[in-house]
Amino acid sequence: MKLPALLLALFAWPLTALASQGISQPDAQPPALERIIWMKADAKAINPATAYIVERLPAIQHEYLSVNALRSWQMIERGEHACRPVTVRTAQREERAYFADTHLAPPAELLVRRDKLALVPRNSAGEVDLELLINKGSLRGAYARGRSYGEAIDRLLASQGQNKQLADYSMAGYGSRLQDMLARDRADYLIESNGALAQMSARNIDVKPFLDLPIQGASEPLVLGIACPRTAWGLAAVKAIDQVLGTPAGAAHMRKSSASWFSGAALERLKPQIEQFYLRRSKPHYSE
Repeated sequence: MKLPALLLALFAWPLTALASQGISQPDAQPPALERIIWMKADAKAINPATAYIVERLPAIQHEYLSVNALRSWQMIERGEHACRPVTVRTAQREERAYFADTHLAPPAELLVRRDKLALVPRNSAGEVDLELLINKGSLRGAYARGRSYGEAIDRLLASQGQNKQLADYSMAGYGSRLQDMLARDRADYLIESNGALAQMSARNIDVKPFLDLPIQGASEPLVLGIACPRTAWGLAAVKAIDQVLGTPAGAAHMRKSSASWFSGAALERLKPQIEQFYLRRSKPHYSE
């Protein structure tokens, strides 16, 4: 199976990382890394990736802050000493942050009410033509502002002007309020992360009225990582995090923590990419 361009670039990371990040002063002293603020949707919730890293960096003071995706990226752009875990890595975001890759995730999907399925334009493979769906405006759609759904979907959403039938919400939590919009018939469809129906079911929401569908042009897995500011401090933080992750044990932990994200069919289809990603994750990506 052909790997997407982003994954191929990541596997070549050791040869290009320092050059692409503009690091040309090997003798420069890195800034002191005394504290990291971890930005999460819910600071009280345990994040397996963050917990693993924190345990292995005991000399650093770790703090946790509840913040939505939109505000977290504002903090990263301001250069605050804060990092966001489990966030989608895209070319646009790489201009604003350094990344330490952690997981491979299934592509985003469309959650739609079954009674509206006939109004959803799909191709012969059953994939949703999202651009046509949005432009038709016959159904009420919603997505989370500040979140990334992958390069193709992000570009489509960014190109939208005023569209009363497509609402973007700034969410305090990771998707739960957005899912409630669908459950309460405030929206006909959502652009969501894979596995959202399982999340809704775990919250005791009846999911029988809803269906998840693949989106045309968004069939490749998403690279997730920890994003830190594109500053000297951010590079130092990412290097420290990357050293913790870049071992067979670190890769195995990240893989195990994301195993439930994939359906059986998705796991089978994306198996080659998954194997190569975590093989690559078992070694450091950044040179010293």
